[in-house]
Amino acid sequence: MIRCILTALVMFVCLLLPFAASAGTYEDFIAAKQKEAQQPAAPVVHKTIPVVADIISEQLDAQLRQRLDLDEGDVEGYGVIVTTPVALEDLEETSSLARQMSEEVSRWLVNSGYKVQEIRKGRSVLFEPRGGEFLLSRRTHVLANENVQATIIVAGTYTQTLNRVRFNMRFIHAPTNEVLAMATQTLPLNAEMRLLTVGSNEPRGVIPSVGTSF
Repeated sequence: MIRCILTALVMFVCLLLPFAASAGTYEDFIAAKQKEAQQPAAPVVHKTIPVVADIISEQLDAQLRQRLDLDEGDVEGYGVIVTTPVALEDLEETSSLARQMSEEVSRWLVNSGYKVQEIRKGRSVLFEPRGGEFLLSRRTHVLANENVQATIIVAGTYTQTLNRVRFNMRFIHAPTNEVLAMATQTLPLNAEMRLLTVGSNEPRGVIPSVGTSF
């Protein structure tokens, strides 16, 4: 009789073990979920013009350092000229957005130690009635130096769709035309930035109707 009771108790305990194990697993699962919920959410990075320019510049810089085996600070000896990105389908077309992108890339390069040369500097300050005083110009006859020498030229193209602009930027070795680094990034367009995408040869208010996405 006692043996039967002991056998029944053993069988009962054996039946309870899986439930106990399952309970422990479930509690661990709940605890893990609670711990995960307490972790701070990753910050959402909104791709603005400065943010995209920084990402592109960082990629170009990293590729150049790896390719030329450069250490921190070695870029200070490299003269750089930053040109304005042009439309991929028309290399003589650009936009205010592209010009702003070149300004942001220049900012990053200067802050990182590159010797960025200003190729739009005039020979002297220009005074224009009701316009103000100007030092920068694209008039070739007033430029201080039409044959600026540099080791690296930053050039790029862009492709625009309805809601995005894809920038393709590269470091070109001026003496050999070899592409030393290349980076691409897509910039989402909102209503405000879309006004900057109108090409210099297009009337204001023209917005691309292409619906392709990258």
